[in-house]
Amino acid sequence: MVTVEVNHLNKNFGKLRVLNDINLKINNGELFVVIGPSGSGKSTLLRIIAGLESPDSGNVLFDGVDVTTIPPNKRGIGMVFQDYAIWPHMNVEQNIKFVIKNKKPEEEEEILKDVLETVGLLSKRKNRPSELSGGELQRVAIARALAVKPRLFLMDEPLSNLDEKIRKELLVEILDIVKENNLTTLFVTHSQEEAFEIGDKIAVINKGVIEQMGMSDELINTPYSSFVAKFIGDNLVLDGKLIDMKGEVVTIELDNLGIVKVIPKNRPDLNEGESILLIVRMNDLKISDENPNNSFKVKIISRKIIKDKVKAYFETPNLIRIGLEINSTWKGKNGEWSFLEIPDYKSFIFKK
Repeated sequence: MVTVEVNHLNKNFGKLRVLNDINLKINNGELFVVIGPSGSGKSTLLRIIAGLESPDSGNVLFDGVDVTTIPPNKRGIGMVFQDYAIWPHMNVEQNIKFVIKNKKPEEEEEILKDVLETVGLLSKRKNRPSELSGGELQRVAIARALAVKPRLFLMDEPLSNLDEKIRKELLVEILDIVKENNLTTLFVTHSQEEAFEIGDKIAVINKGVIEQMGMSDELINTPYSSFVAKFIGDNLVLDGKLIDMKGEVVTIELDNLGIVKVIPKNRPDLNEGESILLIVRMNDLKISDENPNNSFKVKIISRKIIKDKVKAYFETPNLIRIGLEINSTWKGKNGEWSFLEIPDYKSFIFKK
C-alpha cells in the first residue's frame, strides 16, 4: 500500500493547458475518486500518476519518494482501462500470467487462482476473450491488475462500456475488492453515482483545475463554486440580477420569471445589481397552487402516474423545461398554470 502526493502538477498539450497546478493527497488504503466532464483532465492526471505521461512541471510522490521520472513498470501499479486491454489471442489465464514475473510455477499458479477467485472467473480460466461478456472481460482486467500485487490501483473509467445492470454489480465488487485488500486506489469517472457510491474522498475537476475536494455530502451541501453546484446532482440553473440582500433574505430578479425572495444556503460576497446564478436541486423544488414570494410561474405540459408517484413536466414562460416527481395526490392538469417554490436553505447563489 502507498500514500500518493501530487504537488503543483502542470501539463500542456501544445497551447492547451490540460492540468493547472494540481495538488492532492491519496492516503494509504483510500479510495480516491476524480470526477469531471469529458476533456476536464482527469484521465491525464491518472496517466501522469501511472507514469504513462510526463508533467511539464510539478512532481508525484509515493510514500514521500519522488517517482515523477520513474517508469510505470517500476512504480508498483495495477491499472484497469476503459476498453479492457485484453490480449485477444490469449485465454484468460494467459492474459493474467503475462504480468506475473519472476515467480516459480507453483507461486504463479497460486497467484492466478487467488485473483480469479476474487473476480469469480476461476471456472473460465481457459476461455478466450471472444467467449466472454463485457463484464467478464473487465473482471479479467481487474484480476490481471491485482496479479502484480500493486501498491497503487488505478482505474480509468472502468465501467463506462458496460450496461447498467452489469455496471452496478461490478461497482459493488470493485468496492469489496479494494476494501478487503486495503488497496490505495485512484478511480476516474464521469459518473456521479459511481463516485458517490464508492469514493472515500472525491475531487471535482474542470478544465484542468480541481474545483473542490471532499466527501460526497460536502460537495452536495457546500459547493465552493457555481461549477460544482451545477455539476453535482440534477439542478435547475436560473439567470438573474441581485436586487438586495437583507439579513438572510436575498431578492433576485430572475430573467423573464419575475422577482423571488429566497434564503440560500451560501452567502457569497455580491453587490446589488450584479448578474448571478440561482441554482436549485430539482428534488428540492415544491409545487404550489398559490404564489408565494419564493416561487416562479410554470405551465403543466405533461403529467403521468408511475406507481405511487406523478412524473410531471413543466415549462416556464421563457421555455425552460423542468421535470419533477410529485406525490400522486397532486391533481394538476395539462395546460394549467402553477408555481414552483424554492424552499429556504435549499438554493445556492453565485456570481455569474
